[in-house]
Amino acid sequence: MAESTSRNHLQPTTCRDEPREAADAPLAGRVVLLPRVKEPDRIASALEWARAKVLRAAVTRTVPGDAAALEETARRITAGEAAWLVLTSARTVEALAPYLHVPVPSTLQVAVVGPATARAWTELTGTSPDLVTRGSAAALLEEPVLAGGPQAGPDSAQRVLLPASALADPALADGLRRAGWEVERVAAYTTVTADTCDLPPGMGSTWATGGVDAVVLTAPSTTRAVLELLGPPLSTTRLVAIGATTAAAARDLGLPVAATASSPTPEGVLQATIDVMTSDPALSTNPPFRSTS
Repeated sequence: MAESTSRNHLQPTTCRDEPREAADAPLAGRVVLLPRVKEPDRIASALEWARAKVLRAAVTRTVPGDAAALEETARRITAGEAAWLVLTSARTVEALAPYLHVPVPSTLQVAVVGPATARAWTELTGTSPDLVTRGSAAALLEEPVLAGGPQAGPDSAQRVLLPASALADPALADGLRRAGWEVERVAAYTTVTADTCDLPPGMGSTWATGGVDAVVLTAPSTTRAVLELLGPPLSTTRLVAIGATTAAAARDLGLPVAATASSPTPEGVLQATIDVMTSDPALSTNPPFRSTS
């Protein structure tokens, strides 16, 4: 199936208990694997709004980065020793939280990727980021304030603090350096594949027998973990990537990506999943009831 990039036009705000016509429940009877466990999970809620049966499983574990390095990065943030702080995930904010003293000086500008990261930063500091981009981290390189490079000034005015996953694609750091920034990249955390025994009972057999209609790939590390723990998907299981970076990681692993969300938001993921389930005539008919217990 050719990959599609869905448009973000669904608004899953209807109460899940409110009766709706079948046309308003486009994922009714579909089983969607969301390989993460977090509360609340707005992507899970969006899929359930469309009447999907969402299976959730934590396929990775987060391991914090070196405490001394995180403490030093937090000190630089609090002291305003950089022009920009760039955050690409809510997990990075969580990794910094134990070390960061608020308020953060207004001289330090904050750029984040995605609304989830923006919310995490606001909840931690009580302030809004100066710049919020949608899509992958590479989208930051298209922002003039960063792509144009630093202005003349002291060393701190040339510096970008970039705490991120140890597994993060180096493209963002490399692009910022090409633009003239002094980039300090810090491994805020890493992710490792969970143990098979941590999976919900029956997950392996449900996956292997085609009991999953679609899986939402939420990060490159999650994609690798799904493959390691569950094996390659059957041809009837459609892969939906949350963004371009995750889609590229899936293809590098030999996995066929059916759709990439237009934005890493609940609405973007929901629309991409609906597009996959309804664009193929073989999949768009009412599915038979299947037990996933």
